Amino acid sequence: NWFKDAKFGMFIHWGLYSVLARSEWVMYNEAIPIEEYAQYACEFNPPKTFKAKEWIDLAVEAGAKYAVLTTRHHDGFCLWDTDTTGFKSVNSPAGRDFVAEYVEAARSAGLKVGLYYSLLDWSQPAYWEGPRKSPENWERFVDRVHTQVHELMTRYGKIDILWYDGFWAHDNPPYADALTAADWRAVELNQHVRELQPGILINDRSGTPEDFGTPEQEIIAQGRPWESCMTTNDNWGCHKGDQNWKTSHQAIHNLVRAVNKGGNFILNAGPWGDGSVPQETRQVFQDMGKW
Repeated sequence: NWFKDAKFGMFIHWGLYSVLARSEWVMYNEAIPIEEYAQYACEFNPPKTFKAKEWIDLAVEAGAKYAVLTTRHHDGFCLWDTDTTGFKSVNSPAGRDFVAEYVEAARSAGLKVGLYYSLLDWSQPAYWEGPRKSPENWERFVDRVHTQVHELMTRYGKIDILWYDGFWAHDNPPYADALTAADWRAVELNQHVRELQPGILINDRSGTPEDFGTPEQEIIAQGRPWESCMTTNDNWGCHKGDQNWKTSHQAIHNLVRAVNKGGNFILNAGPWGDGSVPQETRQVFQDMGKW
C-alpha cells in the first residue's frame, strides 16, 4: 500500500564510474580491463564535508517519498564494507560505508529505503565465462552474489525495496534471456531475502516476477504495481559530455503520466564523483517540489 501511495521516488546512481564521469557503463563500453579500472579507486574520495543527507534533502524538497541507491553497479565496486572483496569504498581514500550513510539519512528524513544491487559483476572472471563454460566457477560466483545480498539485508535495519538489475549474459543486450532465474538461484535468494526482511518489496529483474514491474525510460501500465524509472539526461551515471537534459516540464509531465496510468515514477540523480548533484538535475527536482 505504501508503494502505491508513494507515487514518486529518487534513484541515485553513484559509484566508482562517477570518478570518470563517462556513464555507469564506462568500463564495459570502453573495454577497460579490471586491473586498469580498479586503479581509479585511488581517486574515489569525495570531500569529507559531503554527506548523503544532501541527496536525501533534495529528494524531500522534490516531494519524493522513497529513494533507491546503487549499492553495487555492474562494475563490481561496492559502496558498503562487504566481506567478499577488497574492491569497495571502505578501501578507497574515502574510507566510508556510503550505504550506511545513505540509509541513515533516508530513514531520518522519513523516506522509504531502497537498495539497488546488480547481479552481474564485470570484475569477476566467472561472470564472463558463464554457467555453461565453467559451472563450478559460476556457482562460487553466485554464492558470492547471495552473500552480498545477505549482507545488505542484515546490516542496515529495515529495508523497504530491493531493486535488482543485471541478470543478463555479457554477450547479450540488456534484458536478454540467455541467463535464467535458475542460473542465479533467484527463487532461493528471494526467499532468503523475505525471511530476513518481512514486508520488503522486490522488483522484477532477478528473473522472477516478484512484487513490481520496472519499465525503463518509458511509461507502460502493468496489471500490478509498477514503477517507471527515467534519467534526467541520457545516462544513469554522471556523464560530462551528456547535455541532453530533460526540462522540469518534461519531468513533471512524466510523473503525471505515470501516476495517471496507476504507477510510480522514479527519477534519477547521477551525482558527480564528489557526490554533488549536477545543477541541471538539482533544478529539475527543485521545480518538481515547487509544483
